[in-house]
Amino acid sequence: MAERRKKIIRWLLPKLIVFAIGVAVGYYVRDRQQTDFKDLYEQTLNELEDLREAGEDMVERGRRAGEAMKSAADSTKAAVEEVTGGN
Repeated sequence: MAERRKKIIRWLLPKLIVFAIGVAVGYYVRDRQQTDFKDLYEQTLNELEDLREAGEDMVERGRRAGEAMKSAADSTKAAVEEVTGGN
């Protein structure tokens, strides 16, 4: 009976050790990937914020350019009317 128990332990112990190592490595890899994904997520958020700010800046520049063009058009229209006598 004792011999049979020793055989079972000799058979089971290496498998349990390999299983424990596998679980430990799995947790290590998961934590490592989680950290990498967190860093990537934060980087993506920063890039999106930069793009949002750049987009808002472009819209503001476009608005100002449109206002300048409208002002120039109104000025030109007034000058043409003055030269042509209102026609």
